[in-house]
Amino acid sequence: MNSKAGLNIILVFFLITLGSISSFAQSQWVEKGNRYFKNSEFAHAINYFEKFLESSNDIDVKRKLAECYIQINKDTEALYLLEKLVIDPNANSKDFLNYAHLLKRTRNYTEAKVWFEKYAKLNPRDKNIQNLILSCNLINELEDNQQFIVKPIGINSPQSDFASALYKDGLVFVSGRHNKTSKEIDGRTGEHYLDLYYTEQIGDRFVDPIPFSETFNSKYHEGPACFTPNERFVFFTRNKGHVNLEGKSELNIYSSRFNGKSWDKPELFLFSGRAYSIGHPSISSDGRYLYFISNMKGGYGGTDIYVCRKLGFAWSKPINLGPTVNTSGNEMFPFIGDDNYLYFASDGHIGFGGLDIFKTTFEQNSWTYPVNIGLPFNSEKDDFGFIFKGSKESGYFSSNRRGNDDIFSFTQNPEMVTAIHGRMVDRYSKKSIPSVDIVLMDNLSREKSTKSSENGMFKIDIFDHKNYSLIVSKPGYKTKRILYFAQNGSTPKQLNISLETTPWVKFKGSVVDEFSGRALEQANIELINRSYKINSLCETDDYGEFTQDIDPSKSYNVIIRKDGYFTKAITNYRYQADHFEQIELQKFNKNENMQLFGVEYEKNSAELSKNTILELDNLANLLIVNPNIAIQIIGFTNFDNGKRDNKIVSLEIASQAAEYVISKGITKNRVEYKAGGYDPGKPALTVKLLEAF
Repeated sequence: MNSKAGLNIILVFFLITLGSISSFAQSQWVEKGNRYFKNSEFAHAINYFEKFLESSNDIDVKRKLAECYIQINKDTEALYLLEKLVIDPNANSKDFLNYAHLLKRTRNYTEAKVWFEKYAKLNPRDKNIQNLILSCNLINELEDNQQFIVKPIGINSPQSDFASALYKDGLVFVSGRHNKTSKEIDGRTGEHYLDLYYTEQIGDRFVDPIPFSETFNSKYHEGPACFTPNERFVFFTRNKGHVNLEGKSELNIYSSRFNGKSWDKPELFLFSGRAYSIGHPSISSDGRYLYFISNMKGGYGGTDIYVCRKLGFAWSKPINLGPTVNTSGNEMFPFIGDDNYLYFASDGHIGFGGLDIFKTTFEQNSWTYPVNIGLPFNSEKDDFGFIFKGSKESGYFSSNRRGNDDIFSFTQNPEMVTAIHGRMVDRYSKKSIPSVDIVLMDNLSREKSTKSSENGMFKIDIFDHKNYSLIVSKPGYKTKRILYFAQNGSTPKQLNISLETTPWVKFKGSVVDEFSGRALEQANIELINRSYKINSLCETDDYGEFTQDIDPSKSYNVIIRKDGYFTKAITNYRYQADHFEQIELQKFNKNENMQLFGVEYEKNSAELSKNTILELDNLANLLIVNPNIAIQIIGFTNFDNGKRDNKIVSLEIASQAAEYVISKGITKNRVEYKAGGYDPGKPALTVKLLEAF
């Protein structure tokens, strides 16, 4: 062998070896990237995926890299990658959906709609996609009318900062800035782990933040938090750092009591520490209701909002707020305001892109359809963490519209605030009418209410350049809806509202226990005028009796509530002269069984008969009127086919019944089911009452 041939052999061998080393290095990059990606450490995963794609065109790695960019808000990089990915012959519908979401986040609504529609053709069963397409059409209607002044606050850092709760004379917030408890880096974001901080507000300035409590802050994530009205108890979110079997981090809620000098050691909240996440707590102003998010089984997808009620020293079973509020997307950061509206962030309702802030309220025994609170609070990026105290004239929210999460303050723009002045008069006598109820409505939202004074005068602050309606009512007069149109900068003229007399009547009745006939005192009666959607309230006296003035020309929904009893609803009620309404309430006993005697099943069949459907419809209606109740459906078979088959048949009977009840709009986590086996003495279905909150 000559020297030249030997040199060629060595060169070939070197190139083969080099190629093997290169392939090995590439596989190592993907392996390490996948490991970080699986643990949601996106910032770390990016480095390895980028190196691999320098010499590869692997579409799966491209998808993962795009997801990493999206997760840490590198929209420009993600958009560049997805533009090429969606035209690849091997692209799938999920690629189309991710690209559409990203286009929407960058305000390219026309192009986003095109890709949402391409995704919809391939996934016609996706219930949320039509909302996303509709949002691209309606987004321009949500205009910034400059009613609020929004600006970032001075304590924001280059890391993530977002508002959590108003506390004492300042603000408790969450931040990924460096401190002595957060020395490690979160591979998901590339920042330090989140901790809770406190900053005092002096005038318009916030002092330098300090860690809220060394007892709370650990080497992992803490926040957000909320406080009871007396500020003696705190509930906060903590991620202990481990991941579940699906590779996802689990959130838990902890609580602590202030002992007068310091905060006690945090304790795990009742429903935490399980195989699901629970976090983002918010407690109502009366301390009775705790709202939070969770991905527990039985939800509608992503994270849903749940609520627990305080029952003595314990908390009730979590109840999902239902499909009006929760979507197949993510609902997050709930905040229950002093105005009784629940504010939350969602990427599943119609919005600008990413998370938007919405509001809903529990009214007339159900949650109202969420309203997007619009600009300047919402943007094409993620907007969340809306909080305020008292009125909504000022407060805070958080957004990543500038890149990282930052805290923004909002205040009413004084140049946009004006007032409606008016006077209530009798149409014929022209005399002033005092104590007229006046409700200011903004679209479908009840904004404010007041009463006319002794001389019939009233005043309500409103935003200029905005249309409203006023609903005015008083017993003895016709209820009216007055449309108010913006005055285009000119001073609003005084409204002289004339009311016509009309005979009102006394709606009289009593509330008694269904079985004992005992009068029930302090039962709440809510009467809802179906024409104007306004309500009036009264309460039974010591004899269980009540009286309320109503307009006999209108129909009403009547809702009767009493602690310890099932709520009852009378729909489309019309007054009957000289009629005394006796209303019976059924006592609620936890763990009590309700037997559905009308159910019928063929031998060894779980098919729902006509009579069974009627019974289940009644059960579903009971649950609709009582959104605070959870049940367990137990199936039985009257035909003995052996222990194993009896369990199979009875489980199928129970599961089919549960699915039917859920199909009527009842949330999944309120309806459990199990097999009862063979029992010839029982109906095929028994309902166990689990809890009322």
